[in-house]
Amino acid sequence: MPQGAFYGYAGCGKLTKDSFDFARELLEQAGVAITPGVDFGANAPERHVRFAYTRPVGELEEGVARIAAFLAKG
Repeated sequence: MPQGAFYGYAGCGKLTKDSFDFARELLEQAGVAITPGVDFGANAPERHVRFAYTRPVGELEEGVARIAAFLAKG
């Protein structure tokens, strides 16, 4: 088991022009917390989000399923 955290910095520009609003909507509607890119540098932060892989695999799978359902609503 890792002793630290792993992160993914992903582009979301095809989904939104505002990663802060996207992260807020995902939390409110799907119960999944991600971080808007604004906290992680100047490389188009409004079009990026960060995922932390700090939970057990089963919880990560549930989170991915929730994100998929959220995106399917369009």
